[in-house]
Amino acid sequence: MLNFYKNLKVIILVITFAIGIISPLTVLAATSPSLGAADSYSILSGAGITNGGAGTTTISGDLGGSSYTDDGITVFTIPGNPHDSAFSASALAAQLAVYNGPSNGIDSTSQPCTVTYVANDTELSTVGPLDPGVYCSPRDFLLSGTVTLNGTGDPTTDVWIFRAERDMVGTATANIIFSGTGGYACNVWWRVANDATFTENLAIVGNILAHNSVTFGQSTTLNGRAFAYVAAVTMLGNTISGPTCVAAAPGTLRIIKNVINDNNGTSTASAFNLHVKLLGSEVVGSPAVGVVSPGTSYSLTAATYVVSEVGVSGYNATFSGDCDANGNVTVVSGVAKTCTITNNDVVPQVTGQNYTTVNVVKTVINDNGGTKVVADFPLFVNGVLVQSGDSNSFADPYGGFVVTETQDPNYVGTFSGDCDASGRQTSSGNSQMFCILTNNDIGASVVVPPVPPLIDVVKVPSPLALPAGPGAVTYTYTVHNIGTVPMTDVTLVGDSCSPIVLISGDTNADNKLNVSETWVHTCSTILTQTHTNTVVATGWANGISATDIASALVVVGVPLVPPLIHITKIPNPLTLRAGGGMVTYTKTVTNPGTVPLSNVKISDDKCSPVKYISGDTNNDAKLDPTETWKYTCLAKLTKTTLNTAYVTGEANGLTARDFALATVVVATFVPKLPNTGFNFGTGSISGTIMLILVIGLFISTILIVALKKSRI
Repeated sequence: MLNFYKNLKVIILVITFAIGIISPLTVLAATSPSLGAADSYSILSGAGITNGGAGTTTISGDLGGSSYTDDGITVFTIPGNPHDSAFSASALAAQLAVYNGPSNGIDSTSQPCTVTYVANDTELSTVGPLDPGVYCSPRDFLLSGTVTLNGTGDPTTDVWIFRAERDMVGTATANIIFSGTGGYACNVWWRVANDATFTENLAIVGNILAHNSVTFGQSTTLNGRAFAYVAAVTMLGNTISGPTCVAAAPGTLRIIKNVINDNNGTSTASAFNLHVKLLGSEVVGSPAVGVVSPGTSYSLTAATYVVSEVGVSGYNATFSGDCDANGNVTVVSGVAKTCTITNNDVVPQVTGQNYTTVNVVKTVINDNGGTKVVADFPLFVNGVLVQSGDSNSFADPYGGFVVTETQDPNYVGTFSGDCDASGRQTSSGNSQMFCILTNNDIGASVVVPPVPPLIDVVKVPSPLALPAGPGAVTYTYTVHNIGTVPMTDVTLVGDSCSPIVLISGDTNADNKLNVSETWVHTCSTILTQTHTNTVVATGWANGISATDIASALVVVGVPLVPPLIHITKIPNPLTLRAGGGMVTYTKTVTNPGTVPLSNVKISDDKCSPVKYISGDTNNDAKLDPTETWKYTCLAKLTKTTLNTAYVTGEANGLTARDFALATVVVATFVPKLPNTGFNFGTGSISGTIMLILVIGLFISTILIVALKKSRI
């Protein structure tokens, strides 16, 4: 019996301990310290302060750094004059006292942890809402979404302290907002043992005390202070507005819908459904039909929102006001923001008249020191100005179409796609034409050619068909980097659906399409008739643009599933030394649709023959959705070349077509060697070895002569 009671006590202790572990932690109250001599500062640095981006950094408090000069602060807008170095040193000492404690501080002695995260790095957007208290991480605090601070409205108890033993990193759509009855930015504290780093367009709240550096990306806002003890504070056109010690008020976002019917269109603002989303979820009151000025107003907490619409076919949409081109807008507490979406009708088609959709795609190659971009070459179809990647519908003229551009004498232009060498398109009759115009710079010769980028876009509509008649369609655009270098300035131009919104993929939030990344975009619209939607993806690396085209047909009013086809092309190698050499192109053809494709045909404008290698696993001569067909082609290149591959496939009486573009850069400089009687031969291994021997012999001779002279 005695043993029974002993065992019972052990069981009770174990159960009690287990309950203590799994019970929710009660977060103890934290207290805000006093910054003393540093209290008036918004920016304080022990090393220096810079603003290196476009736009002006606006700071509402004092600015102090140990090494800046008057010239170094002319890019800032500051009320009054910044303090001098001596006074900044006193403020730095006050900052350090709060950082280290042991009293009136935010260190572990002054403010013990009430919650300690055991993970190596702590993503704060996944653990909230966070009540007032002290939160500790053994490594980094990560912010890649919305961090919610759940306040009570009491300024004496609504205090949050976050301690990171390494870094604080804000990326992607990081925002810090107050929920409940509000909160106070002055009562949020970040103690960072190393560095605090934020990417662009974020909304951050609180006092940041970093032992090392604080770095802000373009247009990121801080309602608080940024203090760096031993390193620099770096800004890029930011707003540092506090911190405010009043409860955060909601911001206001107003959406205005304008419709322009200058080509006999008949739609009105109410025909468009407008969406306002935070992290993919609709806000209260969204979606709503479009309303002309004064528009529809939303009361929102501080964060970055995405405005979009389900539009009407036959209209192009553009954003203006406080929204960027993709509908992103950052709402700030107590501030009114306005976004305007303007829809303009396209040229209508006349019954009985044949039309051709013409899409001119511009690529630019700067492999000899040029600096021009796509916008530097205005494009025209039969004298009408068009934009690269935009589809334009033209009534078929006698003699077809001619594509021209405003030429630059420092560039050579060549045509491919559905254009002949002179830029003339001869096909007609309700077809879709792509004319690819490549401009290659003429300039200084290079020994080492720049590596060109490769981009790939796949577009899939959902649904593929609307047999019952008009309805909503969502297009998903998947963008890959199939080359070897990261790409910047990645854009998607759609001809009949906007805005195209980035959903995911930029994992490190550096605005670069890295080789390991896949970016996913979406766009929604209303289709009233059978329609082919086209998107042109463009990215840049090493002064060279990469382009890919994707088209998708959606059938309206007929129980017919249209086909989809996709091709990628990768050259090996991507660069060649002067004189050129052989390049192998590997082409991959897939079926992203739902019906098998027959009569698959592939060709290349600068490489033939294209040989089938493998992929038809069931040997039925049909490209099934589960199959991947491989082709290769070998070509000898003597100069920088962009070539275009074409693939077509048929199903249900319809034809799907896709393009793949790839640039191989050939160097234009051949080093001239002295006439030794030896034939070194460009690219020859034996010639290279002989060159090394000759150089070695020359150097050895000089050394021997020098040695003899030294002995004399």
